[in-house]
Amino acid sequence: LQASSTGELKGFNRSLLLTFIHPSSSFNKNNNSIATMNLKVFASLALVLFDTANAVPSFVPKAAATKQALSIRGGAGPLDPDIAAKVLIGTCAVQGAYSHLAPNKSMGMYNVTDDKLSTILTECNGGLFLMYAITAYGVLFTDMSTIKAIGVAQIPINVSNLRNILNGEAESSGCNMPGQWVNLAITAFAAYACLSGADYATTAVKALAVYIGLANTQSRFAPEAALKSWGIEEKNRSPVAIFEAKCLGQVGIINAVLIGALVSNVDAYK
Repeated sequence: LQASSTGELKGFNRSLLLTFIHPSSSFNKNNNSIATMNLKVFASLALVLFDTANAVPSFVPKAAATKQALSIRGGAGPLDPDIAAKVLIGTCAVQGAYSHLAPNKSMGMYNVTDDKLSTILTECNGGLFLMYAITAYGVLFTDMSTIKAIGVAQIPINVSNLRNILNGEAESSGCNMPGQWVNLAITAFAAYACLSGADYATTAVKALAVYIGLANTQSRFAPEAALKSWGIEEKNRSPVAIFEAKCLGQVGIINAVLIGALVSNVDAYK
């Protein structure tokens, strides 16, 4: 037998193979039934493989289309990066707005009943989702500078933190009030630096990224320790509150990476 350049076998005698599959009646079937069955299976597979090789051309996948938005991974074929980004940003914005404006109802979608502390955490979580959505949309689809987009994104969570401090919700939940004021001062100062175009705005954003990253890393991986550092007593650290602290930490880490990368001149799509 010889193989051609197309993979076709020249001189292949199929009738001989069929004879091999169906031996004559003189073959001892009683003593060789297992061997006969194995030969039939082997020969049948051989026919399928030879026919397939001759009939079907080799498949050569096309190289994935490389797009700027997904250049790290080599592209995403027909997926348009702008549409993908808008869908992601829109989803985060809707989730963030609902959690931020109706925190006592947001977790109801997941059949989870919030207590007072977890409601505040859900509201903060919504603020972080909005922070991400506003920052991403601002740098990708508007004429805003990166610094200004980051500054605008701080407004929702600063407003909610101030409201919870002034209306007593943070204190009644057991939060350490000096810590709440310090947290508000840090984020509000960063927002002011960005929106006012101060010379130190870039430094302020880098410091904010580090602060958000460290605080939320603790919330994500050691939520009970984070709640304790906020002054929350153990009796108030419900399973729902601990879960919400983890979610808060996850979204916070994403925001820290985002603003830290942007202010370090990493391409916005990446």
